[in-house]
Amino acid sequence: MSEHFFGTHDGHLTAAANRIAERHDAWHVNYVEPGTGKRRGWFGCRNLGHPFDRATAEAVLADIDAVGGFDALLHKRDR
Repeated sequence: MSEHFFGTHDGHLTAAANRIAERHDAWHVNYVEPGTGKRRGWFGCRNLGHPFDRATAEAVLADIDAVGGFDALLHKRDR
């Protein structure tokens, strides 16, 4: 089974982003680019095809918006 990625962002998000993703059977990844050290991230879920992937992404991103968006969830270091 492949993965569906969505919600890319700059900086690392707090654990609250992980909890939001988990409520929708998704996950969140904080990542550091090798060499440059750039901090970024994204969300993912199992790729079940349309309309399931879209519904998961929309649900996660709606919950992110409800708490103030990506900026509200950024680690202090990335603000």
